[in-house]
Amino acid sequence: MKAPQQMSRTAVLVEGALMVALAFVLSYLSFQPLPWGGDITLLSTLPIVMMSLRHGAKWGVGTAGVYSLLQLVQGMPNVVAVPVKTVWTMALCALLDYVLAYTALGFSGPIAQRFKHRTAGIAAGIALTGLARFACSFLSGVLIWGQFAWDGWPVWLYSLAYNASWCLPDVFLTLVAALLLSRVRVLGLLPQQHGVAV
Repeated sequence: MKAPQQMSRTAVLVEGALMVALAFVLSYLSFQPLPWGGDITLLSTLPIVMMSLRHGAKWGVGTAGVYSLLQLVQGMPNVVAVPVKTVWTMALCALLDYVLAYTALGFSGPIAQRFKHRTAGIAAGIALTGLARFACSFLSGVLIWGQFAWDGWPVWLYSLAYNASWCLPDVFLTLVAALLLSRVRVLGLLPQQHGVAV
């Protein structure tokens, strides 16, 4: 595999398309889909994170943005199932649960680049973008899905528990897999940081 600095624009574009396709296929391999969206998948966000770690902000965010639109198509039954069916609530659902949540993953690489220690950078990049994804889902739970809160639970606590139950394990699995793959030098994760501490 070529180092990212040596790849042509076309080659990076093809890689991005393959990463989106792989992520989309992996998104169907889930452990326990929840009734109002969210599930722990078999590393479906890993290809998107890797694209960001290999090629930086422009390609990472672009790839994540395309993936977010595919996730929106996949999750359209949830968007049209919002409790209060207005154009605004469906648009907010689409934005928070899909577009913003998944596009945030594209910033993993730029965040990781800020760290001198490569392993710490990768961990921080994935953890922080995973937290941003969680925050989007949490807000959606509070603003849109609150009427499904469990009996006796405040809406904010319901949203926190519901979204933490699937999002945090999903982020953790991606983080562990990315750290393992970062040891494979040929993958070129954070290539601009060659020579820094691992």
